[in-house]
Amino acid sequence: MRIFRNILLTLIIMAAIGAGTLFGYYRYRGSKEMQLMNEGIALMEQGNYRAARGKFADAQQFENSITRRLSEDTMEEDLYRYIAICDFRLGEYEEAAFIYDKLIALHPKDSSLLSARATVCAAQGQMEEAESLFDTSIAIDKNNYSRIYNAALTLREYGNEETGAKYFRKLLEEHDEDLDPVIRGQALCFLKQYKEAISVLGKVENPDMQTSFLLASATEQTGQHKKALKILEEYEEQIVNYPDMLNLKGTALCGTGKYKQALKYFEMALPLSQEGTALRRSILYNRIAAYENLRDFKRAAKLAAEYSKKYPNDKQMNRENGFLQTR
Repeated sequence: MRIFRNILLTLIIMAAIGAGTLFGYYRYRGSKEMQLMNEGIALMEQGNYRAARGKFADAQQFENSITRRLSEDTMEEDLYRYIAICDFRLGEYEEAAFIYDKLIALHPKDSSLLSARATVCAAQGQMEEAESLFDTSIAIDKNNYSRIYNAALTLREYGNEETGAKYFRKLLEEHDEDLDPVIRGQALCFLKQYKEAISVLGKVENPDMQTSFLLASATEQTGQHKKALKILEEYEEQIVNYPDMLNLKGTALCGTGKYKQALKYFEMALPLSQEGTALRRSILYNRIAAYENLRDFKRAAKLAAEYSKKYPNDKQMNRENGFLQTR
C-alpha cells in the first residue's frame, strides 16, 4: 500500500512538473507572439508594410487553440486587423476585403471594422458600397467625429469629394457648438473655408502634428508660403513617413521659388502615396510644375505625357502637355 502511495505521489509530482513545463512553453510562445507583433507595428510606423506583414504572419504561428484556452486575452484578431491594414497599404485590396468580411461577421457592430471595409470599397471604386458602410459606421458611433472626418477624407481621396463634404456640412449644422477646435478646423479645411480654419486652429494650445499640418495646409492655401514652412519646420524629422505632409512642404517651397528643394520632397512623397488617390495625383502634378519652373522642359514633357495617359480627363494638364511637347 505504501509502495502504491509512493508511486501515486511520484506520478502527481511528474504531472505537475510536466504541466508547469507545458505552461512555461506556451507562455514563451505567447511572449514570442507579442514580440513579433510589436516588431510588426514598429515596421508599420516606418511605412514598411511588406516587412510588417511578414512579422504578423510569423506571429500567427504562435497562435493556437491551447494558448487561447490558457488565456482569456488573444491577439489573433489583432494580428488579422494589422495584416488587413498592410494588405490595403500594399494595394492588395481583395486580401484586405476578405479579412475584414470575416471579422465583421464576428463583430457586425464594430464601427472601426465597418469604416476600414468602406475604405477598401472606395479604393476598389465601389463608391455606393463605401458610402453605405460609412453611414452605418457613423450611425453606430455618432459622437466619434474623427470617424466622420476619416470617412469624408477617404471619399475625397478616391474621387467622391461631394459626398465627403456632405458629412462635414451635416456635422457643422448639427454639432457646431459641441465640436472642439481641431474637429471644427478639420471640417472647415475640408470645405475649403481656409481663413475660418486658420482662425480656429491658430487658437489651439500646444498643437500636435496633425493640427499643425491642418494649420499649415490652410495657411498654404491662402498663399502664405513662408508662414506654412515655418509651421512645418518643427516636424522635419517626422514628416518623412507622411506623403501628404511631404507634398505640402514641397508645394510651399515651390511657392517661395525653391523648386529644386521642392522636388526632393515630391520624390520622397511619391513612393509613400497610394495609386488611385487624389494625393498621388497632386504629387505627380506638382512635380511636373517644379521641373517646368526649373526650365527642364524635356523632363517636364516626359512626365506630363505619362500623367495625361494616366489621367486623360485632366483638361488643364492636357493643355500643359501640348505646350510642353512643343518646347
